[in-house]
Amino acid sequence: MKKIIITALILVSALCGWAQNKVEANHGYWVVESNVNKPKIQTIRFYSDDAKLLYEETVNTGLNLKRKKVQLALNQISNKLYENKEYIEGKKLIALTFNIKR
Repeated sequence: MKKIIITALILVSALCGWAQNKVEANHGYWVVESNVNKPKIQTIRFYSDDAKLLYEETVNTGLNLKRKKVQLALNQISNKLYENKEYIEGKKLIALTFNIKR
């Protein structure tokens, strides 16, 4: 009886772990550049899968790239830009996403 219960628990835990491993498909990628002398000024560039520049913006505040929330927001912007597949000029997508004052 114990073997059946242990086997059932292992199967249930394996299935639950498998169901939670959803990975969102990311298209394109982003790069953040900053200067050592001026770390608060960052340039964020978004590229398509074939390394074509889709969007570029310079912000005057330091984004904490270690935060998962910031990475998720940049990934979402990258996916939206990838759907457009053309260079966008004059918009402030990063400033609007992170509520950065201009």
